[in-house]
Amino acid sequence: MGGAFEFTRIAAANLREKDDSWNPAIGGFFGGAVAGMKRRTFPAVLGLGAGLAVAIAVFDYTGGSLLGWKRVANLERDEYEHKEMLRTTRRRPLQETLDELGEGRGVYGPGYEARRAQRIKENYGIDVPRSDS
Repeated sequence: MGGAFEFTRIAAANLREKDDSWNPAIGGFFGGAVAGMKRRTFPAVLGLGAGLAVAIAVFDYTGGSLLGWKRVANLERDEYEHKEMLRTTRRRPLQETLDELGEGRGVYGPGYEARRAQRIKENYGIDVPRSDS
């Protein structure tokens, strides 16, 4: 059932060259029809196909939420401004990140090169050339 839905939804989107709520509706009809084949009656195939098509189309049309239509809010939002707002309001100070994660994995605090050179010198006796920029 799920395979029939997904294949038909993607095939409909590719053939129609559109990404709208009709694609899940078409996929939902075929998925419901597969579920209706278990009863081996034509009315069950059509009924379950139509029922699932309507349910999935409404779910997709409302923005993938059972709580209401949210597409207008998403369409009116400028994506660049939204990401900049998230960067400024959700950014953590570097010291807080270093305290929680420690240095490494691409996150290095000020003076890391000097501490690294000192640590290598102490442990292995190797002078590490470094550029203090």
